[in-house]
Amino acid sequence: MKQSILTVAALLLAGGFASAQERFELPMGEPVLVYSLPRTELCIEVDIEKTTETPGEFYQYSGRYLAEKEVITDERTTYRVTDVRVKPRAQADPARTYAVAASKECPLNLVSVDGRGLLRGINVSPEEPRPVIPAARIAPAKPAPQAKPLPLTEEYMLASSTAKMAEGAAKQIYRIRESRLALLTADLDPLPADGESLKAMLDGMDRMERELTELFTGTTVRETSTHTLHLLPTAAMQNEVLFRLSPLKGLVPADDLSGAPYYINIVPETIDTYVPDKAGKKVARPELYSVLPATTRVTIGNGRDACFSGQFLMPQFGQVIPIPAELLSQQDVRITVDEETGRLLDISPVGRD
Repeated sequence: MKQSILTVAALLLAGGFASAQERFELPMGEPVLVYSLPRTELCIEVDIEKTTETPGEFYQYSGRYLAEKEVITDERTTYRVTDVRVKPRAQADPARTYAVAASKECPLNLVSVDGRGLLRGINVSPEEPRPVIPAARIAPAKPAPQAKPLPLTEEYMLASSTAKMAEGAAKQIYRIRESRLALLTADLDPLPADGESLKAMLDGMDRMERELTELFTGTTVRETSTHTLHLLPTAAMQNEVLFRLSPLKGLVPADDLSGAPYYINIVPETIDTYVPDKAGKKVARPELYSVLPATTRVTIGNGRDACFSGQFLMPQFGQVIPIPAELLSQQDVRITVDEETGRLLDISPVGRD
């Protein structure tokens, strides 16, 4: 069963990782072309296993009649994290959205964006349609388990004491074991006619023995649910609480102190930069930008064990790079940009395959 229960708020914007661009403002009444560079949102899927233990009706007599020591004596529900997956998803970055003045001579008239407004390049082929993702179906609620009649003879079903009924259940278990042994050693007359009949008889005996044994040892039921968290990091994170795991409620938000914390660390690489010497040079104002994304390490764990560790290219931690104005003045050039990371991929003549 999948459910989305939590959205993690992004932290305050850290200075230094973004380029010093002015706040985007859309000019009113003027023809402009608008494109955005991407930022990466992390979609974090957490699998939680719920284990419910229920004592059997005759658990007090398990040692007396079956010599069983591994017995559930109290009702208990526990939760644990079984798996964590992280999927990056690009979205338009409002801090890196630009408006380009349109004109007949401007080669940026051939600028291409995708359905999210993310820059794809100039003179590139039309965007391929995205596959339609079917809507998630909600699984119907499982009916509550119905109490099964005890497979005991009339003598024990009419007994007035629990001890007597437990004795009858234990005797039935031993009968099943003796019958199964007789089938397996061919010490039974007549034997089943074929292998399928023998298998059906053995499966039925196994099921009956398991149901009777659970009256003494108890039952354990495990259910797994998937929770999706959305995190938009805007700064490095060090041991930030991502979510908590409560022994009573399972996965809970980070501010619910009833659960044990699970932490996230986001460590982007540092991209070294320098200021070139521009003395005496007149630099044309560029109108198209790409991004050099930063390789970012993401780890999630409970402080002792890591549940997830991986690397992603995250443009919000990278550097915005202007595309040379000389290239933009050429009408027959094709510029390709990766929508997911904003990285410049290719510069080539339009006619090249």
